[in-house]
Amino acid sequence: MTPSLLMLILRLAAAAALLAFLGTILVYLRRDLHGKASENPALPAVFLVGSFDGELHRFPLRHLELVGRAADSTVVVADETVSAHHARLSFMGGHQWWLEDLGSRNGTMVNGVALEEPLAVTVGDEIGFGRVSFKIVARDEAVSEATPPGQGGSPS
Repeated sequence: MTPSLLMLILRLAAAAALLAFLGTILVYLRRDLHGKASENPALPAVFLVGSFDGELHRFPLRHLELVGRAADSTVVVADETVSAHHARLSFMGGHQWWLEDLGSRNGTMVNGVALEEPLAVTVGDEIGFGRVSFKIVARDEAVSEATPPGQGGSPS
């Protein structure tokens, strides 16, 4: 066997070992990604429902919602008592919604109590941003027939 043939065989063996190593890494990365995706439970289908501008508005809640008057907010509330970046709703820990006031001038209320620090909120809670009230409702509820926050009884 000539030295050049031996070098060719060694190079091919090294290339094959490198490809096998990279393939193994890719298989483990793929398994890890699929495992993490299956660990994260699905985001519950809930809406933030409120009445302002003379209309009933509903916003589907995703993992992170920024509530405010500014155009870059995900939940835009056109009311002068709502700050540009008023509050943040986050789905954290895979099972709980958290509400945080972002230093708004007119404050954030949950079920009639002023929010002073981040708080876990759930379906049925009423949230006030300035003078605008919202309610967290599940998709199962008839959102179009939902009672606007702050009004008791059934809509007529």
